[in-house]
Amino acid sequence: MNFEFDSEIKMLEGKMKWKVIYFPYSVQELFNTSGKVPVQISVDGHEFEHTLLPSKNGHYLVYNEFIRREVRKELGDQLHVILTKCEEKRGVTVPDNILQTLEDHQLLDQFLGQPDYIKREQLNHIELAKKDETKNNRILALMKKLKGK
Repeated sequence: MNFEFDSEIKMLEGKMKWKVIYFPYSVQELFNTSGKVPVQISVDGHEFEHTLLPSKNGHYLVYNEFIRREVRKELGDQLHVILTKCEEKRGVTVPDNILQTLEDHQLLDQFLGQPDYIKREQLNHIELAKKDETKNNRILALMKKLKGK
């Protein structure tokens, strides 16, 4: 089932200074949970895997750098969102260049042995770099961390 809505980019209330998109429906009623919900979203026509996160003011989506770079809107702007709950377990897709580098240095097993959320965080950190040199430096830093040095 798809849920379609328009929402303003707002600041999350509390300690985290995140830009967010609030989900205007009750997650408890729709998905029978008050926790996280894995979702597929379209934001102004751009597709993303994402997660609905709970807060005291209702569930929200983080307006992260990947979305911002595609949509190019800022705090206070309106977005059109289409959201679908992901029913199957999501995996982590490792880009070929990173996969090959980790494999070449016998670090792939260590990387894959980490929890999915850690792998996603590490991959996002690499992929968000704008320059190839920065990406390469971040891959080297990941390898050093995996080696335990």
